[in-house]
Amino acid sequence: MKQLGFLVIGISMLLGGCGFQMRGDWQLPPTMKQTVMSGGNQVLYDNLQREFLAASASLTRPQGNIQTAHLSILQSQMDRRVLSIDNQGKVIEYEIYYLLRFKLLDENGNQIVPEQQINMTRDFPFAATAVIGASQEEALQRKDMYRDMAQQIMRRIQAQSR
Repeated sequence: MKQLGFLVIGISMLLGGCGFQMRGDWQLPPTMKQTVMSGGNQVLYDNLQREFLAASASLTRPQGNIQTAHLSILQSQMDRRVLSIDNQGKVIEYEIYYLLRFKLLDENGNQIVPEQQINMTRDFPFAATAVIGASQEEALQRKDMYRDMAQQIMRRIQAQSR
């Protein structure tokens, strides 16, 4: 039992020495403690607002003259397309794709994050005999994509601000 304790301490010291850190809250630059977001829809905004709160920051919609950091959603497009069909021409699988372009400026209009594009895709099976289940699956996939997109934006902001 004593050897197990030494093993755990040894591994902890090795991981700490190599720069490993547990994933925790986002680390945003001080200029982003108050940020406004223009563009994008309410679902993306709600997900990003949750991520900003986890970073002890606030995200709001612009009201008048912007005197804080500005997250600008330049393009946000989510749609679905047929991924595969059976031998009778019936859809058996759909793909949801999400394209987003954004940039981030500080309160003086200087770029923190230059314009970037993020693409995501998810596929899901479609059964004509279970239309309600398929539509619920699509709704869940879309919800997950908005959450994942918010996290991707936060990762890119964090990477650019180091």
